Amino acid sequence: MTRNPRIVYYDHAQPHREQPGFRSGAADRVVTDADGVAEARKSVHLSPNSLHALLGHGVAERLDRLPLLYGRVVAGSQAVLRPTALSPASRILYEADRTTYGAVHEFVTCEVPGPDPVQYRIVIDNREYQRTLARLQYLITLAGREGYAVRLRL
Repeated sequence: MTRNPRIVYYDHAQPHREQPGFRSGAADRVVTDADGVAEARKSVHLSPNSLHALLGHGVAERLDRLPLLYGRVVAGSQAVLRPTALSPASRILYEADRTTYGAVHEFVTCEVPGPDPVQYRIVIDNREYQRTLARLQYLITLAGREGYAVRLRL
């Protein structure tokens, strides 16, 4: 007999405390120096709220279809978007903003099976997600103008 999982929600009141079942990430402009060594600059923090919204709304999946230097735009991974992919990436983020108005979005972030199963969920704070989308668009647009790549860590 399988038991119904215990449901744990993300606590938006404590965003800086690490909470099991919820991940955070970052986006960085990747600058290559004269020796060809890549260095991340101008980072945008991806809170658990924004990261799981990117995943849940399918934005990460759409970004993953763009030309990548390496990696995958999936949970628990990192990828580098080619400079030529940044203009389409910016459009994807702009379109993603439309999903934030007038609705409540709740996503399962992970499930832990076993004798006492647990399901982790997050109700998206749309305003925080909108701010992150704007920051990501700015970072991506700036990097694209300068000919740099962008690394996404999800």
